[in-house]
Amino acid sequence: MAIHFKLVRSNVKRNNSCGKYFAKAVSQGEVTLNELAEEAAANSGITKAAFKRALTELQDLMKERLGEGQTVILPGIGRFSLRIESIGVDDPKEFNIGRHISRIVCGFLPASHRVNTGSGTKNGHIVYDLCDGVKAVWHKGFKP
Repeated sequence: MAIHFKLVRSNVKRNNSCGKYFAKAVSQGEVTLNELAEEAAANSGITKAAFKRALTELQDLMKERLGEGQTVILPGIGRFSLRIESIGVDDPKEFNIGRHISRIVCGFLPASHRVNTGSGTKNGHIVYDLCDGVKAVWHKGFKP
């Protein structure tokens, strides 16, 4: 597994990184639910329709539970929860839901684990489960 990248120059003049080059992931395309269903059917023996029904049901259940204020945890994937973005007020008595709540968004915290590099619990770094084993490679034509 590999993720392709290219270098992109930062043009943000407000910080010290202006003019420096940073790695940016390059998408290798998109995959649809239908394509995933076909692959899951071929890999596991479940039908394409059953896979799609299961994911549709998962979506419906997640929306319902998130709407009830619960956090949805999918092992190996991560945690989903709703967040509120709002405009600040000086006095709590002035807060108006319709005027000060700007939007509700779905937050995602990827599942992860700590890889220890020495003795002690604070050593090491965090590896995200969905990224574990993925290596970075130059995107064709972008290696300097």
